[in-house]
Amino acid sequence: MKDGCTKYITATALIHFPEGKVCCDLCPLMETYARKQCRRTGEYLVDSRVTGAWCPLNYEGKEDNNWESLC
Repeated sequence: MKDGCTKYITATALIHFPEGKVCCDLCPLMETYARKQCRRTGEYLVDSRVTGAWCPLNYEGKEDNNWESLC
């Protein structure tokens, strides 16, 4: 493109978790090389047994992203 980008296209992907076990440890977006980090947000994850504070995922059947069970 000579003059730069004029429009972006949004893509979505499905990520499946076991029922009642939504956490960063089971998410394919978690990077685990030196430190646990979300590939999507860049957030360093202190406790990956729950979802990160900036997790952008929307969950079907749950209005908020606060899950009570740990992985």
